[in-house]
Amino acid sequence: MKAVRRIVFIIALLVFLGSGGYLAHYYLTSIHQSNEFAELKTENGHDLVALHKKNPDIVGWITVPGTRIDYPVMQTPDEPEYYLRRNFNKEDSVAGTPFMDAASKIGKSKNYLIYGHNIKAGTMFHQLLKFEDEDFWKEHKTFTYDELKNGKQVNGTYEVVCFFRSEISAEDADVFKYYEYADIEDREDFEQYVAGIKALAPFETGVQPVWPEQLVTLSTCAYHTDNGRFAMVGRKIQ
Repeated sequence: MKAVRRIVFIIALLVFLGSGGYLAHYYLTSIHQSNEFAELKTENGHDLVALHKKNPDIVGWITVPGTRIDYPVMQTPDEPEYYLRRNFNKEDSVAGTPFMDAASKIGKSKNYLIYGHNIKAGTMFHQLLKFEDEDFWKEHKTFTYDELKNGKQVNGTYEVVCFFRSEISAEDADVFKYYEYADIEDREDFEQYVAGIKALAPFETGVQPVWPEQLVTLSTCAYHTDNGRFAMVGRKIQ
């Protein structure tokens, strides 16, 4: 029995050390990639035109004050989730790089849907969930999304419209699915989307988007339910 207990103990210890090693690697990798993103910036912030020469997949840069969200945004219409597990340099990365839904057309879609991982180390879009604290929202009512249009950098300031928890529902479910509104090009879809996200919001911000204002939706995983999601929507004000 002593031998059996010793074997069980050794196995448990190995599992513990293995799990600890994986978590340490996970956190260190996430932090390392954040540092890599910081190296893409200049003294004045970021130069999308210059970055486009390094990687033509870049379409914008998202920055949310009060959080660590300060990242390039990629888009690959022919392979929509290419950057799910790749960094800016197209190398393997557990944290990936924020990317825009393939259906969001630059300069046409009135909603840019941008995805980012919820990394427990606090990187990527993890800190979006800070907005569930009403006091935090009151102190951080705007964010910026700068985009590339016709080869030029166009800076944009967005006002937070709302934020909410949702989930990826079954295809035949008769519910509002915010992730199906990545390509809004008419007033009817715009108003349906605004009504839908407002209904999911935990409280009213008093910000009401009006057609044809540009919207940006930031989406990440959440763990309140299977396939849970957390999203924040902003409207362009400048």
